[in-house]
Amino acid sequence: MNSKFSFLPIGIGSLPHSDPYQASQSILRHFPESPYWPQLPLRGWREGMLAQFTEGMPGLVRDRENLYFRTPFDPPSEWERFYEITQSGNLEDFKIGEDFASGFHTILKLLKGKKPLLIKGQITGPITLGLGLLDEKKIPILYDPNLKEMMLKVLGQKARWQEKEFQRIVPEASTLIFFDEPLLSSYGSISMNLSKEEIIDCLETVLSFLKGLSGIHICGATDWSIAMESAIHVIHFDAYHYFPNMLVYAPELKRFLQRGGILGWGIVPSEEDSLRVETTLTLMTTLEEKIDLLTKEGIPRETILKNSLISQSCGLASISVDLAEKALRLTRELSLEMKKKWGRS
Repeated sequence: MNSKFSFLPIGIGSLPHSDPYQASQSILRHFPESPYWPQLPLRGWREGMLAQFTEGMPGLVRDRENLYFRTPFDPPSEWERFYEITQSGNLEDFKIGEDFASGFHTILKLLKGKKPLLIKGQITGPITLGLGLLDEKKIPILYDPNLKEMMLKVLGQKARWQEKEFQRIVPEASTLIFFDEPLLSSYGSISMNLSKEEIIDCLETVLSFLKGLSGIHICGATDWSIAMESAIHVIHFDAYHYFPNMLVYAPELKRFLQRGGILGWGIVPSEEDSLRVETTLTLMTTLEEKIDLLTKEGIPRETILKNSLISQSCGLASISVDLAEKALRLTRELSLEMKKKWGRS
């Protein structure tokens, strides 16, 4: 990434709004240089984290809000169609419909004529989706080779489709697609029977579809070397609650940043109690204290300053609209103050 992105504000994805136009307008007002499309899960199950990117997956049964897969290759017609469109190379076959992503389609309309530096999209990551979706025997699809292969192809193509749509509307902007992986905070526990190599391989598969920048969002403690050893460009972490966990990986982080990787600081809290008391000044003090701790671990300050983005600790869908708006405002103000102090115009 270019240093012109230093301390740009970005958003995670979810907002508590029910109106996609209102949510999109808010994002463009706070982040005119680096907007993202809003995920609006309160609008219904189709915009939930697991369902949102399942369009076109063969063998998927939707029993009201419950989703599960039949045995692979059942029904044959859906699987035949899937392989046909996979080989055709037509990204439109992997589009995300307006019923599943109203915020995406709304912000595309509002972006016409605007000139952001960066535009961000997001998609549920392969580990979280693969462990969250089950087959008819209630086994996660990530453990079935055929369902896993299908899921990785669909996610990769849907991520690429987002890039293509952004480039169509704002061709001069850089694109950044995040893979949201909250379940990677469970890595190493008995609930996740996956090796580090298997996780990296899944990430590399979906990343291979992208042409622009890629990112990963994990909102808890994890083994950060997994992301740092992959081809990910941006690592986003909850710096408000889990900075000590990131500090453990300072040597790996130093290598990641020095080769051009970017650290997304989730320093603006996403919980109501914390948001009510935090200000731009208190968050700036906290952020600078954490940067100081990284420099004491041998990471050059200039490297950190050049390779940092400002964000919220996690999605904002679980709080009120007013507090979500405050979180976006704090993110924007903190970005401006850090740029001003550290000469990042």
